[in-house]
Amino acid sequence: MKVIENIADFPKLSFPVVTSGTFDGVHLGHQKILQRLIENARQLNGQSVVITYWPHPRLVLNPDDTSLKLLSTIEERKMLLAASGVEYLLIIPF
Repeated sequence: MKVIENIADFPKLSFPVVTSGTFDGVHLGHQKILQRLIENARQLNGQSVVITYWPHPRLVLNPDDTSLKLLSTIEERKMLLAASGVEYLLIIPF
């Protein structure tokens, strides 16, 4: 999986198939979305792309809210997404 952390470095792709979200923990619901993303990209001869945000938007928008407990670090998230078979990961600073 190619990890891009600067949107200016994102390559021009022939047929990107994209999903976006925080993907914290990459739980079963996320895994289903990723499977579908990869299947659709293959059927369309495209590239599977995940867009995620770091830090988690809630941590930025509500810095005093201590109720959010993240399940994974950004490094763990990268490993989990790579293991799913996604081709590109774009991490957008939030």
